[in-house]
Amino acid sequence: MKIFFMGDFNSDTGPSIANRMLVKGLEDFDICYSKARTKPMRIVEMIFKTLRSDCICFSSYSKMNFLGIKIANILNKKTFYIMHGYRTYEYKINKEFYNENELARINNDEKKLFGSVDKVFCVSKKFMNYMKKAEPEYKEKFDYNYNSIYFDEVVYSETDLMNGKKNNQIVSIGGGMKQKNVLKICHAIEQLNNNEKMGLKLIVIGSPYTDKDKICSYDFVTYHDKLPHKKVLEILSESGLYIQNSTFETFGLAVIEALNSKCNLLLSNNIGIVDLMLTIKDSDIIYDVYDENEIARKIRYVLENNNVNDLKSGFSTDEILYKTSSKNLYDKIYTITEER
Repeated sequence: MKIFFMGDFNSDTGPSIANRMLVKGLEDFDICYSKARTKPMRIVEMIFKTLRSDCICFSSYSKMNFLGIKIANILNKKTFYIMHGYRTYEYKINKEFYNENELARINNDEKKLFGSVDKVFCVSKKFMNYMKKAEPEYKEKFDYNYNSIYFDEVVYSETDLMNGKKNNQIVSIGGGMKQKNVLKICHAIEQLNNNEKMGLKLIVIGSPYTDKDKICSYDFVTYHDKLPHKKVLEILSESGLYIQNSTFETFGLAVIEALNSKCNLLLSNNIGIVDLMLTIKDSDIIYDVYDENEIARKIRYVLENNNVNDLKSGFSTDEILYKTSSKNLYDKIYTITEER
């Protein structure tokens, strides 16, 4: 069986990185994937590679997916969708003021996609369960397959900086996106610095979105819109704590990068990868991402009671190792494709 994976394999976004890991894990299988850069060439490539494949798997959201579905239907070929994010939710929560008509359009597009493909693979079990409740009409369409991770690419390995850790340095990746709730981390750190003189510093990495200016108003914040991936890993390796306070996080690659960089972790309970952390405790989890008092209390606790070794020892990698995860997806697609 030959699978054509259609999507973004070239950029530095999380989904694109995950897509590259997916095809790396399938090097020994009969697959092909998107390589063209311009829209005209992508259309030509899509037609040609769909003709030569047994099925098509859309691995990124794009308007072009709908054309791909039409071509696949004409050729009587199965279609699949790897779902990295839920655009309906993300549009609503990340806008300062959102347009109801635009929200309806986005949701209609997603519903059309869910209804058109044979199966939707969410990138974590937690995300799949969320989608079954959010879109009950299509609950039978949802399955899950964790993103593929090649661990050599998510750890800073040039030097071991464990002895040079800056214990008062905290990192959060996600920038000014409301969904990441970095402002609440700022409020919590301000509380600890003012009331307990902890002298904490926060490095924030990510696009500005709506909250960057508010985040940068705190004197303990250093903000980077964008950094080379190697530099991000270097910062994680020298930092004492990584916080991901997301309202909604379908997977959580940055969490794995932080853990492999020997960072202590404080994580929202809304992150897909948390389900694979078998030794995680209540003190490591933020249950109310808007409660700065809970966040402050748990920052203090984690910094005083390092959790990185315990979390790393209980991190179940079986479902995300790049060859295992990729083959799991291949097998699921194979089973459905052969049901004719």
